[in-house]
Amino acid sequence: MAKQYYQGDYGFKTILKRYPIFKSFVNVLSKDKSNLYLELDDAVMGNTPKIKTITDVKGYDSILNLLTKVKGAKFKEKSKGNEYDISLGNLTWRFYRSGGRLQNVFDEQGNAKTASKPKTEQQEDGVRYLLESGKLQSKENINKAIGFNFDKDWHDSFERTFNGISSNIMKSTEMKSYNFYRDSNPSKPKFLNQLTDARILPDSKDNWNPSDIWAVKRSSENKLTSEVNKLFNTVLKTKDIEKLNDFIFKKFQSKEIIGISLKQVTTPKATVKKIQTDAKFMNSIRFDGILKKFEFNASNSYFDILFKMKVFKETVEYRFRFRPRGASGQIKTFGEGQSIEQKTFDGAVSSDVVISEFTDVRAFENNVLKLKTKGNVLSTLKTSNLNKDFVDFVIDDKFKFVKVSELQDKLSDYEIKRAVVLLYYIYNFETANNKQRVFKRFYLAAKKMNEFSSIHYKVF
Repeated sequence: MAKQYYQGDYGFKTILKRYPIFKSFVNVLSKDKSNLYLELDDAVMGNTPKIKTITDVKGYDSILNLLTKVKGAKFKEKSKGNEYDISLGNLTWRFYRSGGRLQNVFDEQGNAKTASKPKTEQQEDGVRYLLESGKLQSKENINKAIGFNFDKDWHDSFERTFNGISSNIMKSTEMKSYNFYRDSNPSKPKFLNQLTDARILPDSKDNWNPSDIWAVKRSSENKLTSEVNKLFNTVLKTKDIEKLNDFIFKKFQSKEIIGISLKQVTTPKATVKKIQTDAKFMNSIRFDGILKKFEFNASNSYFDILFKMKVFKETVEYRFRFRPRGASGQIKTFGEGQSIEQKTFDGAVSSDVVISEFTDVRAFENNVLKLKTKGNVLSTLKTSNLNKDFVDFVIDDKFKFVKVSELQDKLSDYEIKRAVVLLYYIYNFETANNKQRVFKRFYLAAKKMNEFSSIHYKVF
């Protein structure tokens, strides 16, 4: 069935038509209404209305705190930090949070939001246009300049990104001294294409430097053309990445070339970080244990590993999320990473990195596709010929990183196969011989960093 999401007031009005008692909740939820969505299946609400939020954990807890002000409301936790059933009189409704974007959204006036999404280059060009303008522009001007009708979320992101850059990287008055180039545009100056040429990089471009926008001082362009051409020919022969990185560092410090990595800004204010790696930085990164157990129900479409990393003296609370991606019915699984309090993902954990650590996962996924399921996960595993150590691990419930449930609940054929694959990934995390190496490699891959990474700014 196709799901629809009714935002804020439109969702509240839909519930109130059937359950007037919901007005008690509306009175306290109005503060966060734009981030609350009533979920329907083929326009049918169901007997237990479901209201979804895609806020972070703090935002979720804040909404729960508001709900406790409803006199007589009863709360039943279904999944820690993610889901509650809330009852009042003859109404029970479900409040839950999850990651990802929403499709088929109707705004608070009941109008269908555009289903089309901006291309990556259009998202980046929106920022580039503002930087070239040196000031904030109206929605109409941005849409006209880029040729795409961006929604409010994107316009908010553009404004926050511009403010973040003008406050932390360069003043708006400085911007007139720069040309701004989109990295993915092959028509950018030759010297920028040379600096990012795959032939001189030890890894993918984004793992070396994920900058989406290059700010280049206009007065330096002629000099840079000559300097980079000489550098390129040298590094192409010697593969001396340190020489390349030293050049990028010096030009960054002199503000002649500034690389900026962009993410959609979903928080009230953009975060701007200078990303710089060296031997001390790389050596300081250590896995520091599990933050808390993720509640993994077998019917879940994903699992999270919630953990801590130490970077020098700073503790970073982070999550890996693994889930099948691609066409419906597929169980080939991929990973992403993000800070716990961050809405957008830093990036994907590349398949090459995953397979180098979890060597047989692709073969395992293919074998699971051929499984004859037995109504639930546990029965299916007991009658399978899958890895015995893995099967015993699940049956004996040896999990320490997650809390597993619904193994004996009746599920569809696809849900069982998906759960088996996800459990196998969890098993690989839990039984890894060198967890320090695994977590560090996956963390760096999600962050688009390695020991060869070069200096840049990240705005998110």
